[in-house]
Amino acid sequence: MNKYAKHFNVVRKIKAIVRLTGRAIRHSKHDISADIARKIQRSAYDFSQKEKNEEYTPPYKSIAKQLQVGESNIYKAAVYNLVEIAKLHKNYREDIVKILTQQLKEGIVPLDSREYLEHKLAKIS
Repeated sequence: MNKYAKHFNVVRKIKAIVRLTGRAIRHSKHDISADIARKIQRSAYDFSQKEKNEEYTPPYKSIAKQLQVGESNIYKAAVYNLVEIAKLHKNYREDIVKILTQQLKEGIVPLDSREYLEHKLAKIS
C-alpha cells in the first residue's frame, strides 16, 4: 500500500461529504438559487414587455401650485424652490421664469412677497 493512499482516502471522503452537503458548507452571500434566478429573469422579461408610461409631469409643476396659496411663507418657499430648480435644470428654466413673471403681471403676488419674487427672478436671469 502506498504511503500516500491513506491521505487520498481522507481527501476522497471530504470530497464526498462536500458533494452531498453542497451549499451548506460552501455558503456565499452572493449565491442565488436557480428558482430565484428564474423568477428574476421572468420579472425582467415581463417588465420589458410592458408599455412605457410616456406621461411625465416635471417636479416644478407641483411646486407651482403652491404659488396659489395666500400665506407668505408657503409662497416664498415655493418661489425659492422654483428658482433653485431653474438654476439646476436649464430645460425647465424658461417655463419657471414664465410662471413667475406671469405671477408679477397678474398681481397675484402677496404684497410682502413681491420684492422677494423680483429679487429671486433677477438671480435666474
